[in-house]
Amino acid sequence: MGVEIAAVMSFLGLTSAFAVVAAVLGTWMAWRILEKAGYPGWLSLVVALLTLSGVAWIVALVLLWVFAFMRWPRDQPSGGMAVAGTSPGAIIGPAPRSIGAPSRALPDRRGWRLVGMLPSGTGIALAIAETTASWVVTGAATTKPGELSVPDPSVGQPHARLLSAGGRLGLEALGDGETFIDGARLLPEHGARDISAARLIRFGKVELGLSRA
Repeated sequence: MGVEIAAVMSFLGLTSAFAVVAAVLGTWMAWRILEKAGYPGWLSLVVALLTLSGVAWIVALVLLWVFAFMRWPRDQPSGGMAVAGTSPGAIIGPAPRSIGAPSRALPDRRGWRLVGMLPSGTGIALAIAETTASWVVTGAATTKPGELSVPDPSVGQPHARLLSAGGRLGLEALGDGETFIDGARLLPEHGARDISAARLIRFGKVELGLSRA
């Protein structure tokens, strides 16, 4: 076998030093290939001995270099799969959480307040809760739930009706008493009007500021 190797080296013009380096590199590349394929690396020594014959030794060395830098199935990480259209080493991450439909806004349950001064100089504050759908404004003293008293001679008995529903507030004039919404006169024939965005409400001569409770 030594004569055959010497003849090959002489034929190709290779020196003994190059032959030693080539043999070492060939063995190392064979070791790497066998490990990637799942076999023990020491089998590369057997492969190196089998390739030391004639021109096949050079061919085997070239193939070792080609196969060593090929991508093998074992090169893929075990934790995931490659995603189509991405780089070979890309990993599929966890699926993003689905975004649910936006929650429906809850109605405002704070209620309303009417605050002001009587012509006599006495302060007055009326609380309008969302739990009651209809309130009657009267100049008399309250005698039952759902009544709001504005004790002044200019306020009728009853004078107006407040309607509360869905976070909004409405106002309906009753009788002949004067009722104003931000300076605009409200008559009974106008029906109920939305006053949720109003600032000032006047019953007779009593002006009250409207706000959220």
